[in-house]
Amino acid sequence: MATFTLELWELLENRPPEQAADILGLNDYPLFDESYRPALNQKIIEHFWNREIGQETPSMFRQQLRKRMNEKMPLYNQHYEASRIKFDPLKTVDMKNVSESDTTASSTSAATSASTSGAKSRSVGSDHPQELLSNTGDYATTSSDAISDSTASGTSSDNGSSEQHAASSGGVTGFQGNAAAVIFQLRATFVNVDMMVIEELEDLFMLVWDTPDDYVGRKGYPYYVY
Repeated sequence: MATFTLELWELLENRPPEQAADILGLNDYPLFDESYRPALNQKIIEHFWNREIGQETPSMFRQQLRKRMNEKMPLYNQHYEASRIKFDPLKTVDMKNVSESDTTASSTSAATSASTSGAKSRSVGSDHPQELLSNTGDYATTSSDAISDSTASGTSSDNGSSEQHAASSGGVTGFQGNAAAVIFQLRATFVNVDMMVIEELEDLFMLVWDTPDDYVGRKGYPYYVY
């Protein structure tokens, strides 16, 4: 039986289990996974089931317990999340190489050419070769003129483009080192987060155990009766 205050079970006696979280203020503290709340609450209740609360009244105890859980659980939620990470402890090497390259090339060329040519010739025949001819050739017996002109032009252009993409990837995975040492280090990381949370609540309960002495009071002053 309780000596100084009330034992936890007395607060929950004759109450349905689903009401325990509300009675103790354990229904709204932050938790990494809401589905885990009933299990954690049950562990807390069972651990402190026969322990006396460390406050004068149940309402004061409820307020202190609720405050403590709200203050501490953000940190322990990270512990819970870390403990849920799954990995292969003997996979100590995991390296990946990825490379990509893109090449784009384009070319343009244009050429223009133009040419002009002309030719002029005269053929004159005369029966009197010693006579001078006038510039018009009026005195020639026969004459012929040939004049020719030619013009040529051309334009050419060339456009071209090319694109190239290349990608490659590779990796190395496996184990390197001493397997026994790796397993030993892994064991050192194992923690019981539930018990870490419970230990944070220890000072909310009486840190002394019941004695066979009767603890009574007279006019507000307690004394022991042997």
